[in-house]
Amino acid sequence: MLGKTRGRGTNDITDRSWHVAWFNYRVWHMNKFTSLHSAGNIGTLELKNRLIMPAMGIPLAGAEGEVTDKMIAFYKARAAGGVGLITTSFASISPDANFPFTLCIHDDRYIPGLRKLADAIHEAGSKVCVQLMHPGLLLLMLGWVAEGVSVRVPSITPWLKKDVPYHELSHADIDRYVDLFAEAALRARESGADGVELHASNGCLVSTFLSPITNRRTDEYGGSAENRARFARRIVQGIKERAGQGFPVIVRINMHDDMEGGVAPDEVVRQAELIESAGADAINISSGLEYWTTSTIPCYLFPEGSMLPMADRVKKAVRIPVIAAGKISVDLAEQLLSERKADFIAWGRPLLADPELPNKISQGRKDEVWQCIYCNNCLNIDLDLYPGACSVNPFVYREDSYPPPRAETPRRVMVVGGGLAGMRIALLLAQRGHQVSLYERSPRLGGQWNTACATPAKKDYVSLAEHLERSLHEHGVSVTTGVEVTKEKVLDLKPDVVVVATGAVPVGLNVPGATGENVVQGHDVIAGRAVVKDKAVVVGGRFIGMEVAISLAEQGRQVSLVTQAGLGQNGIKLEPMTYRSLARRLIELRVPLYLNSRVVEINSNAVMMTLGDDIFSLPADTVILAVGMRPENKLARELEGLVPKLYTLGDCVKPKDAAAVAVHAGQLAGAI
Repeated sequence: MLGKTRGRGTNDITDRSWHVAWFNYRVWHMNKFTSLHSAGNIGTLELKNRLIMPAMGIPLAGAEGEVTDKMIAFYKARAAGGVGLITTSFASISPDANFPFTLCIHDDRYIPGLRKLADAIHEAGSKVCVQLMHPGLLLLMLGWVAEGVSVRVPSITPWLKKDVPYHELSHADIDRYVDLFAEAALRARESGADGVELHASNGCLVSTFLSPITNRRTDEYGGSAENRARFARRIVQGIKERAGQGFPVIVRINMHDDMEGGVAPDEVVRQAELIESAGADAINISSGLEYWTTSTIPCYLFPEGSMLPMADRVKKAVRIPVIAAGKISVDLAEQLLSERKADFIAWGRPLLADPELPNKISQGRKDEVWQCIYCNNCLNIDLDLYPGACSVNPFVYREDSYPPPRAETPRRVMVVGGGLAGMRIALLLAQRGHQVSLYERSPRLGGQWNTACATPAKKDYVSLAEHLERSLHEHGVSVTTGVEVTKEKVLDLKPDVVVVATGAVPVGLNVPGATGENVVQGHDVIAGRAVVKDKAVVVGGRFIGMEVAISLAEQGRQVSLVTQAGLGQNGIKLEPMTYRSLARRLIELRVPLYLNSRVVEINSNAVMMTLGDDIFSLPADTVILAVGMRPENKLARELEGLVPKLYTLGDCVKPKDAAAVAVHAGQLAGAI
């Protein structure tokens, strides 16, 4: 323990010793990450450290693609947090390439807003790079094509959607886009940006030229790796000619397409060499085609550093810096840089979770970092949470409301329920200056989040609950566990405000046999509270059902999955990257999937289910239910009208993901 309570009568020698120990401890932490803190260059651009915020899909632009105050606040918070370089969300280089609420740079009228953004980032201490992109096939990912707009592709292929207009680029089209990219880069420079990044990965227009699975041209832009890189090379050369040879250009490419028939590793290395020879100043390594695959934004199912082997190969082949990305921890980042397997580290989601991550590391406060858990809830499109949310950071995209102001009138607040929602609201209210007490009926805090943490792939989830619990103690929240809170107890304590966050419980099935001894809940299987015998049938095809089926199949069990809707359907749309990762794993494990099938009866050794218009029997020693949750709000109903102020939060209102809970907790805290 380095901590020590100071007060009158403290021995001066002991006091000095404590300060020396604390100073040495912090110096050790800072020196531990010397490579991360070292300066580096991308072309003529000198960066104060090796940390980059990559371009992300940040939907904070105005309706016509202009910079907004919310966007400035978002990036300014990350710049103030100490990151060396910020790459903005992509800016559209052409009027036919716009996503809703994303940046545009295809006209001079966008320069003043971009200059305001660049100035704010510079004033906060970071450099700024604008990513340039034409989405091409990525318009399919969004599912939105403006009237009169044709999706641009290198070549027409038979699997493209028949109901979407497509246009195969002519030589004249290619020449025009080369000019548009160059003009956009010049606008970026005139806006005060320190460089640009060419988005040539993940299935955008330039990426589809690089990949053989999407480029089947037979002219000089198709066929060999050299020909498929020609479009990207011409764009880099055009930018250098228009914006200046000293204006830095980063190019983001795929290490692989994550699909059979996609770009091969040897081709990636060759393309990197060709792009370098065209004048690029750095290579940024990415992965996957967003509208098909899962590796572009690796979720909790992926191992740490899944993109690193290819980054290392590219680094050995080129002389310009290589930027590594994809689930890289602080310690791994330091190792990669010190071993010269990468030159810069791109942290996207970690900087959503904690904008101050770089500063905390440099100041020896690594234990204070709010760690990204790679749940990918930040990718969910939920209009109720627009423009987005993070399970770890309640104020992501809402930086203009952070930090929450001190309460004008501090109140005695009683929070009932020590799950994620209860811990979150208790901490936020304590930070506002309220006197907060938190009660949890279980022996430990965490609630259903503890079940999520029990899944082996979700080991990072533990950090969120642990950090919340530490923070509760640091902010003086009184925590009581192992106590069932009743209406009478609340009335006896007479709090000014009561927040009920009692969570939700799994639901059953209303069919014969659903309460039999061989029927268990998916949550109990994950938590190790239920025994699963040889032949198992999972009922439910959303995340819990898919995760349980995968876990059992990986253990060698004979398992099938039955769901009354399509896989991942029957409710709020699931986050696509995680859904695809789980679905792909089910297919790899050859788990039988009975989709659009309804369970009509469960007996001691079988599940009776519909399959089309017929009824079939599926052998089952154990039946595992994963068919949803229902709110546990009995206490809230009992307290209505009996306490001065009563609020409900989290799953006891409606089951939802951790990101939604974080946002609603932030909103509620500001109202109390």
